[in-house]
Amino acid sequence: MKICLINNLYKPYRRGGAEVVFSNIVKELQKDGQDVFVITISAKPEKTNFFVAAMDNIRIYRFYPKNIFSFIDINQQPVWKRAIWHIIDTFNIHSYRQVRKILKKEKPDLVLSHNLKGLGYLTLAAIKSLKIKNIHTLHDVQLINPSGLIIKDQEKIPWHYYGYMLICRIIFDSPETVISPSKWLLNLYHQYGFFKKSKEIVLPNPIILEPGDYKKVINEQTINYLFLGQLEKHKGILLLLEVFEEFAKHNPCKLYIVGKGRLGKELQEKYSQAAWLEFMGYIPSNMLSQQVFKKVHYAILPSLCYENSPTLIYDSFNCGTPVIASAIGGSPELVQEGVNGYLFEPGNKISLLNKLNFSRQNMDRFTQMSENAKIRAKEFDIKKYIYKLLQL
Repeated sequence: MKICLINNLYKPYRRGGAEVVFSNIVKELQKDGQDVFVITISAKPEKTNFFVAAMDNIRIYRFYPKNIFSFIDINQQPVWKRAIWHIIDTFNIHSYRQVRKILKKEKPDLVLSHNLKGLGYLTLAAIKSLKIKNIHTLHDVQLINPSGLIIKDQEKIPWHYYGYMLICRIIFDSPETVISPSKWLLNLYHQYGFFKKSKEIVLPNPIILEPGDYKKVINEQTINYLFLGQLEKHKGILLLLEVFEEFAKHNPCKLYIVGKGRLGKELQEKYSQAAWLEFMGYIPSNMLSQQVFKKVHYAILPSLCYENSPTLIYDSFNCGTPVIASAIGGSPELVQEGVNGYLFEPGNKISLLNKLNFSRQNMDRFTQMSENAKIRAKEFDIKKYIYKLLQL
């Protein structure tokens, strides 16, 4: 079967877990014997017409969607400029034409669309115009809030976003099938009237399972924790460090911080003397199991925003690492209290501190929780995912 996969970012560009999930699906479909090709954006403004290049024996079609700046640079732009950019992106006729030309040239049997922000929302209209089967996968709340973020205690959608949502509802009403990795995200879109004509399925994100002989090498003199993600306020990094500073006063422990972001330099300077803390910078996803997960007991997900189905949880379980997560978004669908991790009230310092203390005081539970995490990870085996995907 010839399959087209579409995502705004594809290696070497990435922003978060969605790009890792997308890349893994591309590779596994190729291994399964499917004829796959990718449509994604180019970072070069002069490349407005599509061009094709091979990467890992996969055809990659790229083009630069005509707009006032690239999606890759969106976080560096002022709010007023982003507002204009979002309007152009939503109705980007240039992107529509480029995608349609590629699809007419390749004539795929199936299109698997993922994040379209930055590639142009009319992409789905281009697919539909050619009567090609389309399965669209949700990753976040971008069709409700253009920033892709809904923060705890700021759940009310601004009035001026309702026009944006109405347009998105019309554009995204067309996929034959919609996949959501979490029930929470699908229910949220239902709340705002999306996907009334689409077949819907909840299918958690896939992972490439670690080898059966994968084992941790942990210093038992301390209890080690991990934060893996963007160093941004909405990810809860400030809350975590404040709580952990108190926790470290009474417990031999270590917190490893993996990732980068706007708060990186500021936090490294502020906590430069903290013996309990180590900033490891950005580490490629294919190196995390050996360089990070092997030496930690628990991963911590202190997010203040509603996340769909955090990649950190999948990666942690894959390496037998229980997760201490804020009970927000889709996380409670993966983390089972006392089974493969612990849940705390999002944004609540006392609740997080209590869970840290409990994890320390009940280390006799760790081995079983680690095994439970591995067992849960097997449910997300990418081979099972691809089989289910191709049955839709």
